Amino acid sequence: MIVYSRNYEKKYPANPVENPDRVRLPAEELRKAGYQFIEPLPCSMDAIHAVHGREHIDRVMLSSHYEAASLAAGGAICAAELAMQGEPAFALVRPPGHHAAANRAWGMCYFNSMAIAVKSIRPRAKRALIIDIDLHFGDGTVSIFRGDQNVKIVNPWSVDENFEYLNMDESRYLSQVKGAFQDFECDIVGVSAGFDTYIEDWGRLLKTDDFFKIGRAIKVGSEMCNGHRFALLEGGYHPDLRWCIKSFIEGFA
Repeated sequence: MIVYSRNYEKKYPANPVENPDRVRLPAEELRKAGYQFIEPLPCSMDAIHAVHGREHIDRVMLSSHYEAASLAAGGAICAAELAMQGEPAFALVRPPGHHAAANRAWGMCYFNSMAIAVKSIRPRAKRALIIDIDLHFGDGTVSIFRGDQNVKIVNPWSVDENFEYLNMDESRYLSQVKGAFQDFECDIVGVSAGFDTYIEDWGRLLKTDDFFKIGRAIKVGSEMCNGHRFALLEGGYHPDLRWCIKSFIEGFA
């Protein structure tokens, strides 16, 4: 199931790379492929408050990004709810969110859609595994769940201060995705699906079919939690993003 709204195509002040085509073009391809679509609702203020502080919310409202960020979070919640019902879902949303902490945000992010979604389905899904395949470390998500032993977050070899990513290849990357499931029993798997690891994007690592392999590995791993899994779009800025997303979903669905 694809969670999507035409309102994700609205323009708002942002870096030019974070533009409506990031979701519009993938949506066109996924419709052609016959995937079912569902329209999300904006996130409630209560759900946002469960993750973010009042001052941060006020800053987002003043910045004119509240409507877009709220709808993105609502899409993530919709995907998580579908996953709890046994329907794997991909939320094709913008703006991204994994650089948004409780009281700050950067990197074209405003509200942390993944954190809001995970908290919204508690206590039905007490233990969550979050796999962040974006090129950049999901610092906001990590900070929100720091100290929460019921949430495990795996960022496979993201760019960090040690530049460990520079030593990676696609097979080692995939092995870290598979390894995310070790030693942690969960009720749901959420994927912060960034595609800037693509060979033609900033990361210059993964080919289109590698995203299929990642999606399939997560599908297999999620068998431990009855297949309860969802994903949402984070980064990815090359025109081939549509093909990367489609490949991932083909493996993930």
